[in-house]
Amino acid sequence: MKRWIALPLAASLTGCLTAPPPPPPPYHAIGTEPFWNLLIDEHDLTFTQPDAAPITQPTPKVIIGFAGEIYQTPRIGVNIVHGNCSDGMSDRTYPDKVQVTIDGRQFHGCGGL
Repeated sequence: MKRWIALPLAASLTGCLTAPPPPPPPYHAIGTEPFWNLLIDEHDLTFTQPDAAPITQPTPKVIIGFAGEIYQTPRIGVNIVHGNCSDGMSDRTYPDKVQVTIDGRQFHGCGGL
């Protein structure tokens, strides 16, 4: 008898469960002189430059820093600082300043697209 009561109760509760949240949108950052592009999604960090092969690493767990987020992989380090940023080539203002280190070489730019 208890089993017959538990089944409808369990079935009615499954309708109350919330769906998992959607994955966060990809994070996009850019830099000039030299031109570069960074895309962070739920699977990969991908750094690209014109005339160079993309560098891709699995997206690590984000570190929440004092001023923003930090991502660290064996080849790519990303430091995002929340604060207005201008790319220096347009009138556009971005919400974040971004520093990317690729194999020891540093790149500075803006992000939060």
